[in-house]
Amino acid sequence: MDMDHEAKVDNPNKSVYSYGGQYAKEIKNGVISQITLIIRIQGSETLAALGPEAYIKIDRKSTKLFLSDSNYSTNQVTVRTQVPANMGPGIGFGYGYSAVPATSTRTSTLTTNILSGKLTFTKEMENDILSAKSLQYRLYSANDAIDLFVSDSQLEIIQKFIKNRGEVQK
Repeated sequence: MDMDHEAKVDNPNKSVYSYGGQYAKEIKNGVISQITLIIRIQGSETLAALGPEAYIKIDRKSTKLFLSDSNYSTNQVTVRTQVPANMGPGIGFGYGYSAVPATSTRTSTLTTNILSGKLTFTKEMENDILSAKSLQYRLYSANDAIDLFVSDSQLEIIQKFIKNRGEVQK
């Protein structure tokens, strides 16, 4: 199940552009695996790789988790835009006039960092989430905290996901 959560970085010089997670569990021979959350964060080029320590806050109870399968990469996107060329006096009048306006190309490059990792829930956490009123995650990029907030409606969906034992929903 894919879900985006509201994100906030505690450093005003750094920002997160997109964020999300994929909640997953495996049901094999009637046995349900622990739920994992694969987190994906795309942010400013100043964000460092995610550290190995993370926290899940279920209502007022905060529990330390370890981030596994951590990955860090850089993405560069080059944007080219066509803009009208500066027109000097007298251009367009007289010999050699063209109906096609002159343009120039501007190029800019946007660099972002992509951070990811996997959190594994314990059965106790899953049980706590079932009766929770709020859910939040905290990850660290160097010394900067990144908070992911789960809305009330998203929490309800996560609770249904935990309850689902593999039967087809109708």
